[in-house]
Amino acid sequence: MSIRFASSLLLGGGLLPMASCALHEAAPGALAQREPELRVRAIEAASLNGLDVLPLRVPADLDLPRRNQVIAGYVNKQLPLRMRMQLSAYNPNAVPATIAGVAYTVLVDGKALGTGRQAAAVSVPAGDSVRVPLTFEFNTYKFLGDDAMPALRNFALGFGDLRRQRVTLQVRPLGRTPKGHLSAPIARPALAYDEAATVKTAKNN
Repeated sequence: MSIRFASSLLLGGGLLPMASCALHEAAPGALAQREPELRVRAIEAASLNGLDVLPLRVPADLDLPRRNQVIAGYVNKQLPLRMRMQLSAYNPNAVPATIAGVAYTVLVDGKALGTGRQAAAVSVPAGDSVRVPLTFEFNTYKFLGDDAMPALRNFALGFGDLRRQRVTLQVRPLGRTPKGHLSAPIARPALAYDEAATVKTAKNN
């Protein structure tokens, strides 16, 4: 789907580079540590009101029972989009790094769907990468609006199509404050790749 959540979330081959910023301010004579770089490794599941939408590409794929399942959710004003994916966190530093969680914003077709945070205690060896699972769920009813019934059929299509890039994910790693709260390691202006990147990374303003 980037997932142009940036949703083609499905990456077919290699992973695209992500923007990153300093993790700590550099002391005199020392090199600044950089945040781990986050990328989407794979989309493992995507459902709309419980319907598996990953294999749906063209209108013919959405038969009557599937269409009715989507319509029923919309009529009840509960049409949750739930996705499960694997991120890859790469540590470009010469020392190990720790990720306490991730903050993310999900966009569908270029429009913000929702934001969230997820705890994920992960240690990343120097110069290496590890997988970070990410699961989110948002109700797409308000996203679609009150007059979206004619568009429902097409809305359910293409979340697993790499060429359409329907979903965009803005994501950044989080550390922990001395009190144990999740927090961005350091405030920086937002950084993102808008064109080819399947996932975007952003910093706090």
